Amino acid sequence: MTRRGEAWGGLTVAGGLCWWAACSGPAFQLDESARLGALPDAAALPPLVTNDHLPKAPDASTAAGGAGGSGGSSNASDPPDAGPPDLPLATTGCGPARIADPDLADNEVCIRAGSFAMGSTESPRPGYFAHGPVHDVTLSAYFLDAYEVTVARFRRCVEDGGCSAPGTNINQGCTYTSAPGERERFPVTCVSWTSAQEFCSWDGGRQLPTEAQWEQAARTSAGSKYPWGDAFSCERAVVAGASQCTQYSGQLPRAVGSARSGASPERAYDLTGNAAEWVADWFGSYPAGAVTDSTGPATGSLRIQRGGGWLTLSGDATSYARRGEAPAAAGPFSFRCARPGAL
Repeated sequence: MTRRGEAWGGLTVAGGLCWWAACSGPAFQLDESARLGALPDAAALPPLVTNDHLPKAPDASTAAGGAGGSGGSSNASDPPDAGPPDLPLATTGCGPARIADPDLADNEVCIRAGSFAMGSTESPRPGYFAHGPVHDVTLSAYFLDAYEVTVARFRRCVEDGGCSAPGTNINQGCTYTSAPGERERFPVTCVSWTSAQEFCSWDGGRQLPTEAQWEQAARTSAGSKYPWGDAFSCERAVVAGASQCTQYSGQLPRAVGSARSGASPERAYDLTGNAAEWVADWFGSYPAGAVTDSTGPATGSLRIQRGGGWLTLSGDATSYARRGEAPAAAGPFSFRCARPGAL
């Protein structure tokens, strides 16, 4: 077994599959009317952004876009899509980016060094952890996956011996298949925190993003609720599939990057919705003062997840909403990887 680029010893993944409430920790706040449905038509899914296809960037008026409709239901009164479907990936300010494989959707974007206000004064939603006090965080530059790790990408690790195959039960929201099929560009789900870390280590010696890195990437410079702004719109995120955004109802999430107008300013996709994402940190209370390159508590019992999924409500998928799971838990959640930028 080899890690991409160097030798590496794998980990043993513990824990069985669990469903929406997973194995421990507070349950996802799901629509009570959540229902199962048919798989989306893979042929109708939009193309992915690749580094060998960088369209002209929009002008300032187009890039500004709109914040989207309020409430969240998709209807004729909602504003049009805020921009062209494909925009250049941000790769400057961190050093050389990895060469992307369009079949795997393993692009990465640069999040430049800077400071932001982490957390919110809003009360946490039921079942979610407190996200205060608001505190200043300064982070060094880092690269972040533009997309959640796909089924095709994770299968490479399994076939190489670097990862354990996740569950495949579609009734539990599991997207993985042992052979190529229509879900190649779906986010891989039913992956434990341990297995996610295992993959990132294999995939070039990288790691899960810290909670602070993930939140910085998911907010605009104004500290918004979502990567695009403060107002929710179904066109911008694969969430609330059972009520607000019924186009996303079903057993599984959608192909990564399907909600193209919901990308972050750096062009990271699905930071809101599609599948909730593991981050590196143990759960713990936020510090009261400013911190630099925060990595969270040294120990704990629950790991943090961010971003919400295709059946969580839009209010549970804000840039600052946080929940926890035991590291061995596996369910309808995924992940993306990160690595430090050039010093």
